[in-house]
Order: sequence, then structure tokens, then C-alpha cells
Amino acid sequence: MTLLLLAALALAHPADTLPVPHAYQHAVEMGTRSDSGAPGPRYWQQRVAYDMSASLNPDDTTVTGSETITYQNNSPDTLDRVVLNLGQNVYAPGNPRDRAVPVTGGFTLDRVVAEGTPVTVRKPRGAVSLGTVADVMLPSPIPPGGSADLDIDWHYVVPEGTFRGGREGREVFYMSQWYPQIAVYDDLRGWARDPYLGDGEFYEEYGDFDVHLTVPTGWLVGATGVLENPGDVLTPEAAARLRSLAHDSITHVVSTADRDAGHATAPGGPNGTLTWHFTAHDVRDFAWGASDRYVWDGTVAEYEADDGSTTSAAIYSLYRPEKPYWSRSADFARRAIEFHSRWYPYPWPQMTVNEGVVRGGMEYPMITVIGGGRSPEGLYGTIAHELGHMWCPMLVGSDERDYAWMDEGFATFTEDMASASLFPDQRPEGLATMRSYLRVAGSDAETPSMRPADLYGPFGNRGVASYQKPASVFRALRTILGPKVFDRAMRTYMRRWAFKHPQPLDFFHTFADVSGRNLDWFFYPWMYTTRVLDQAIVDVHQDAGDAGTVTVVLEDRGRIPMPVILEVTSASGDTVRAVARVDVWHGKRASVEVGLRGKVTSAVLDPDRRFPDVNRENNRWTSGAVGRGDAGT
Repeated sequence: MTLLLLAALALAHPADTLPVPHAYQHAVEMGTRSDSGAPGPRYWQQRVAYDMSASLNPDDTTVTGSETITYQNNSPDTLDRVVLNLGQNVYAPGNPRDRAVPVTGGFTLDRVVAEGTPVTVRKPRGAVSLGTVADVMLPSPIPPGGSADLDIDWHYVVPEGTFRGGREGREVFYMSQWYPQIAVYDDLRGWARDPYLGDGEFYEEYGDFDVHLTVPTGWLVGATGVLENPGDVLTPEAAARLRSLAHDSITHVVSTADRDAGHATAPGGPNGTLTWHFTAHDVRDFAWGASDRYVWDGTVAEYEADDGSTTSAAIYSLYRPEKPYWSRSADFARRAIEFHSRWYPYPWPQMTVNEGVVRGGMEYPMITVIGGGRSPEGLYGTIAHELGHMWCPMLVGSDERDYAWMDEGFATFTEDMASASLFPDQRPEGLATMRSYLRVAGSDAETPSMRPADLYGPFGNRGVASYQKPASVFRALRTILGPKVFDRAMRTYMRRWAFKHPQPLDFFHTFADVSGRNLDWFFYPWMYTTRVLDQAIVDVHQDAGDAGTVTVVLEDRGRIPMPVILEVTSASGDTVRAVARVDVWHGKRASVEVGLRGKVTSAVLDPDRRFPDVNRENNRWTSGAVGRGDAGT
């Protein structure tokens, strides 16, 4: 496949300029953002630290916890409250949601203390339950540069397996949205108060976690962060295996034989429990999973650091050994971390893959949960997708609820690349993803990608608008800019916004800044509208004598102008490829001239299928006939 550098020029089309929200323009004027897409010289961000203890009772399926939250106000504003995200309350009766869920009651807040003063977190007037977002009024405001402590005790019933976590009976548990969490306060709108309805995911503040998790003896735990006390919770043999992980092999830290012999963990105390201690730094969330049916495999991922040296991360997989192909999961996770580190070196010391609970996969910092039956390439693709999220949004902390495409589009795009590198025959790069988008492209079922995730509507719109379409758009842009420029722009974006909170304009402007081109003509129609690309060959003219110049007449039957990639073939089999910049279009028609010896027999637009064209049947001309041959993507 030939990837072509197409120097795209901006079109003189006033509608195709990126809209700048008032809040973003104000941020640029205040110096927290910049027109180049980089953080401004006055960019600021809040910080939070969690000291938590929790216990799981598998018999009654409850989690009981307590936490001390230290909130650092780095903003220029004085804050009279903090806002809590209470995601578990999506399972509480009477709360709005856009997915079907088991109603288990959500959080019970047993105690809330702010700066030593007990406070009440009240449910909204007229509501049956406390919502997923709640204010905590402070006894004294937090000035700029100040901090405040909150102490919260809570408990909840773990729901039966859902789309983000939960449990499979009493055998496998995965705890997500499991603790009261401080919401983001940013430079654009202050407190992020969007409720968690189920579809839209998360916008979270970076900080540090110190977490103690108490589970029954014999239960293995995978979690965000580093296990600080392996000698207390594992057998000496398992702890030794954990220390001996290597890049070129899979180590069975806890095997099926260990588990079945009752040696999955250390013996534990008289109460029949063990407490696992984890710490995590510079992460935006914490999740964990546990089961007494798991085994534990480990290996090491190695990749290049910024200084050119080799760095590494431990890779763990916790799974039930009867699940098909999961014996390969640790190796798959290692490969995915190494592949994705081309964008930015994986920044944390470990990555864990837990099996079970969900039908697909769900990502959290340093950990993901993946369920369902799969083929080897299907399992690798899902692992590669979920681990792609370690870069977006775990490293680059975008707002998933308002701009789901910023992380789901990237994860799908890089999943496609990773899958094609390992399974090129079963997973040709990006073609299945592009087909999924094209099935609804331009129809009434399609919605723009720049729409909040909870407003995408039915008919699978969230998948198309935030996964398949933006991944196909990134693939097309990589063709237009060329891999070197595109990859440099993506790396620049990640380095600029690592552990920060970018907006879509920060992404768009960074690509324009790095490429040196105005890309509004590209980003506006693809991301803000449901226009489609439909280039067509309408005629072919050749100079007399079957030699010299071939003129191919094209028509733009869609509403997204794009560069042209054209391949022309002669009767002798000679092939010439021509490219034309996007400004070749004047109105709806364009002509591209190609030098070719011999009688021209065929002409094909976009022969490598890099662009999401809605009608490939009009992309091919054969022996004077239009619309034959190409069956599409």
C-alpha cells in the first residue's frame, strides 16, 4: 500500500471554519489555552489525593468503604463548595439514565465530613434518590492555592454485571464508579456537572491514590496502581514469581494448580480475609476486580522512553482458565502496550487485564475488564482497543461525556493498526471500521461526532459517531498528511496534553500547528456535520494515438471535498498513480491529467480504500463504462 503525501490547501468556503465557543475564546484571552493548540502560559489544573479503605463481602455482594480526600485548589477562584461524582447512583431508583440497569440502590453515604465539620449531602428537591452529581457546601471557602479535606464513609450493593462493571453472580466482581469522587473544576466552565446517565463516560481529575482493599482469603485482586504488599497477600512462591517476570516469557504467578490446592493467596488471618495495598500516582480514577476463580499470568512490556533508553511495565492478566484463548491474554496485552507506546511511552509501572463481568470491555487507569467469548484476533482487538484508552483518555484527560470521539475514535483507530500488525489477513487495517460507518453515513440515523454522548440517540449512533467514523477520519487524515506528519502531530498533542484536560480545538489546532496547514476544511465537515464524501469518475479522454495525456473528469457528488488519489491503467498493464490537492475542485467538477502510454483501460479513485467514500461503484471507470467492477469496501 502506498501512503501519499497530499498537501491540502484550505478552501475558500466560509462555512467550513471551526466554530470557537465563547468559553474557549475567553480561555485563550486569559492565557490558559492558545491558538496553537498548546496549553497557555497560565494554564492551571486542580489536584486531588485519595486515601481509601474498602472491603468486599461476596456473600451479600456489598462494598463498604471510607476515604479521606484532599482537594488542592490551583485555580484563581475561591470555591465555596466541592462537587462529588456519585456514579454508582445510576443504579438508584428514580434517577435518570439512558441504559437499562438493575436497580440496586446506589450509594448510601453513611458519613460526610468537610474540614472536620459534619455536612449533609441532600438529594435534589422532588427526587427519589441522591443523583450522580452532588454539591458539598464547605464550612469555609477554599482560597486560590488552598486545600480542603473531606472524609466520607459509604456502602453499596454491587449490581449484577453491567456495561461498566459489577459482578457475575458471586464469582467475579469488578468495582467501577465505586467511591465518591471529586468532579473536575476547569478553566472553561468551572465545575463539570453533567450527570452520569450510563451512555456518556467520564471526565475526571488527576491525582494520587493510596488504597487498601480487604477481600476473602483465596481471592486474587487486580487494580489500578502498584501492589505494595505482595509478601502479605501471596504465597512466597507466587511472590517470587511476581518478582521474576520477563519480557520473553509468560509467568504463571498463580496457576490453576495453585488455586485448586488452596494456595492462590497467603493463608490470611483468623477472620478469613487479606488486605491488598495499592498505590497509584498521576491517574484520574481507580478501579479493581476480584475473584476466587482467577489465575494470574504475568510478563513485561518493553518500549522506548523519550531519552531513547528502553523502559518497561509489568503486564498482568487475571482470568478464569476455562475461558477460550485467555491463556494468550498477557502476551496480547504486552504487544498492545508496546505498539501503542509509539505515540507516547506508557507512563505507568503496570497494566492489568481482568476477565469477566461485561459483554465487551471497559477501561480504567492501568486496568481494564473484558468479557464475552472471542476468537484470538477478536480478543487481541478488544485488548488493543481498551489498552489504547490508556493514552486517551487516561493519559490525555479529555471530557468523554461531551466529546466521546476524542478517546473512542483514537482507541478504535489505533486498535485497527495494532490488529493489522498481528493479524493482517483477518483484520485488514481499518476496513471493517470504515464499513460500519458507511452503513449509516448520510442517513437519518447518523448524528455528528461533535455531540455529547448522551445525546447521540438510538440505533447505535454512539458507536458510529464516536468510534467508527472518527477512526475512519483519522485514517484518511493520516493519508492526506502522510504518516510522518500525522504521527508527529499525534505525539505532539499527547505530549502537550499529558495529564491535562484538552478540548477538541486543542486537538484540531495542534494538527494544524504541526502540519503547517489550515485544516478547518477537513475537520469541520467530518466532525461537526453528517455530510458525506462521494467522488465519482464521469468521463475519461485520451489523446489520439493511445499515448500522451489521459484526462479524467471527476464529479463531487457529496458535500465533503477531499484530495484525489487516482490510478490509471493501460492495455499493456502499465499503471500510473496521480494525486491532486483538495483545491483541484472548482464547484462540483474537477479534471486530473495523467501521462500514460498505450490505450487506457481503467481508472480507479482511491484504489487503496483510504477514504470513506459512500459509493465506490462510481469510483471505477472501465473501458468507457462508468460504475462497473468495484464492489465497495
